[in-house]
Amino acid sequence: MTTTTQASPEQAGLFDDPGDVRDDRTKRTRNSMLWAAYADALGFISELIDEKGLRRRTNGAELDHLMGWKRRVGGRGGVDVELPAGCWSDDTQLRMAVSRAIGSHGFDVEAFARVEVPIWRSYALGGGRATKAAAANLGKPKMLWYANTFRGWADAGGNGAAMRVQPHVWASENLDGGYILDVITDSVCTHGHPRAIVGACFHAETLAHCLRDGTVPRPGRWEEIAVGLNDAPSLIEDHQSLGPTWVALWEQETGKRLRDAWRGTVDELCHAIGQVADSANGAGSTSDVYREISARLGLTDKDQRGSGILTPVAAIALTAAAVDPHDAAVVAANEIGTDTDTIATMAGALLGACDVSTEPPENPLDTDYLVREADRLVAVSQGGTTAGHSYPDILTWAAPQAQADALVQADDQLAVEGLGTVTELPADMSWTSSKDFAWQWVRTEFGQTLLIKRRPELGSSRDGNALVPPPPTGASSRSDPSAKSLRSTGGRSVSTPLSSSELESALRYARKWIDQDGAIGRTVRRVAERGTLDDLVALVTELRADLRR
Repeated sequence: MTTTTQASPEQAGLFDDPGDVRDDRTKRTRNSMLWAAYADALGFISELIDEKGLRRRTNGAELDHLMGWKRRVGGRGGVDVELPAGCWSDDTQLRMAVSRAIGSHGFDVEAFARVEVPIWRSYALGGGRATKAAAANLGKPKMLWYANTFRGWADAGGNGAAMRVQPHVWASENLDGGYILDVITDSVCTHGHPRAIVGACFHAETLAHCLRDGTVPRPGRWEEIAVGLNDAPSLIEDHQSLGPTWVALWEQETGKRLRDAWRGTVDELCHAIGQVADSANGAGSTSDVYREISARLGLTDKDQRGSGILTPVAAIALTAAAVDPHDAAVVAANEIGTDTDTIATMAGALLGACDVSTEPPENPLDTDYLVREADRLVAVSQGGTTAGHSYPDILTWAAPQAQADALVQADDQLAVEGLGTVTELPADMSWTSSKDFAWQWVRTEFGQTLLIKRRPELGSSRDGNALVPPPPTGASSRSDPSAKSLRSTGGRSVSTPLSSSELESALRYARKWIDQDGAIGRTVRRVAERGTLDDLVALVTELRADLRR
């Protein structure tokens, strides 16, 4: 689906030297990534706090730079932890989880929903109710990403989806709307209300404009983008899993037609845009203009704070009014009572994509990792071959059922289930008063710092949760749909027979999901990729017998 105006050859840079174009895209993507994390870290300090509480967190300093601060983690029964300067919140944590699930093969929604999201609960710094409930449900052995019907799922319309979808745009080849289906599949893993999904699509489209054109879209373009989203339900209905399953579940739950609810949500988006479309021309400082935007949209209203529609509208309005990314980040972070970190991070992503010369004045946490991921996504966007992240085999994966069970002992090393081995950092562990849980700082092999919940005595990694090496570079590419997929082959020769236990595991999985075409297809594909023809025949023969009983 194309919902943006196609750029002319001159606008698209087709007459420039290809090396210059690639270099420009890399700079824009890096800055978008870095400014999103920087603004998140700044807004995190003022999230859900009043003026007095903010002064306590900053020790009376102005909130215009990164600083270390203290926050309670783990809820009322948790502990107070000193967070380092530049520490991001759940916004960037989930954004990086999305990023890791994108490779040359595209967006691996199974890995994101079944591995990344449930494990995120163990190291989450913040997070909305819907996202946390969805994450807990996705950790159950029989839960499908496109049927994640946790309590209240169809009413989940917050910004937890919109805040994390930027990697789909950063990895997009043409920035012409081809990322929208990935944004939708990503969103429905945790949110069921069209307000969350439409808002995520709108933010993705505005980011694509910034990344493609190097400028923030003018207010007149905002409504054009919004109206263009009316075509998106056809993508959902045509999807092999969303169409027959998710739509049916949603309409049964709500008693409404999805298309009608979607159009109504787009109308709601257009109304919100109309409320602030003239804000970019407002007189006064950025903070004065943004205060007016906040008042018009009701961003401090507890019933609307975190709205999947209002947050991306506030972000684009702020970017149109701000002088630069730092200006937008500081203004958003200081608008107490709003969703400070999410609006700031979305504005940072937008303005960072427009500015190739200015990097954040201070480094957010794990800057090297952020830059590497940005560069990797650019390589994906250009059809290049780039190593993806290693995940467990979904057929054997079992997510920890408790937050404190993700950190485990594996071969005399610390590891996080689903993410791999980690290094213990020198900071002291923070224990609860009863000493039943602690929060420990660790760093993954790929370079992300985690504050993770753990038990006093660590368990062992579960059988079947070992990471499988990603497909070899050059194995497949989104730019070559005819290329043979080698997802999860782990370097195994396709002529090597599966062991009896491996074949039994695949058969158990297929029998458990015997009524789900997607699961059956996934099992058949996996056995075809990893085993011999005899293995495939044995599997299909058993399934045929089961289906005919």
